[in-house]
Amino acid sequence: MDEFAAIEDNFSSLAKLLVEDSAVRFKTLRSCSFFAPVPDEWLRRISDMAQIRTFYSDVCLTSQDDETKAFYVILHGTAEAYRNGKLVGTIDTGECIGEGVFFADGNISSSATVIADYKIIAAEFNKAAIDSLQADADAMTCLDKALLLALFKKLQGANRKIEKLLLTKAIDGKGE
Repeated sequence: MDEFAAIEDNFSSLAKLLVEDSAVRFKTLRSCSFFAPVPDEWLRRISDMAQIRTFYSDVCLTSQDDETKAFYVILHGTAEAYRNGKLVGTIDTGECIGEGVFFADGNISSSATVIADYKIIAAEFNKAAIDSLQADADAMTCLDKALLLALFKKLQGANRKIEKLLLTKAIDGKGE
């Protein structure tokens, strides 16, 4: 078996294991930075709500300005986020996409198009799962910290990019 076939087999095996084995799914979610502040008791419940999805290279998880229908946490791989056709960030293993769905009273649109960089495995939480979590104040207390930390991390990244752009503009003499 060549190296690429072995990688494909490992990817498929991991995806299948995450679907079929709740203990492996829990352990994998536990290793994600997003779920770090969530206690085990709640993570087990959340893990049971997760739908394991695989996305292959160049497949969209979300499209800019389309209604956000799910929340994702990347379990394996990376995705790239584009705003108005320009690369604005990378979402790595353990990070989330679509967290705005937790804060919207109604429909909310995606702020970016997110595309699988190669192959990714993600935990998907559809609207029904999110509604179930939002109906439970204890669950949301656990998730609020995770969501706020994820948003804070994204804000820090945006601030660094703005700072870099301003510095580049100043160095190029365009900031005068």
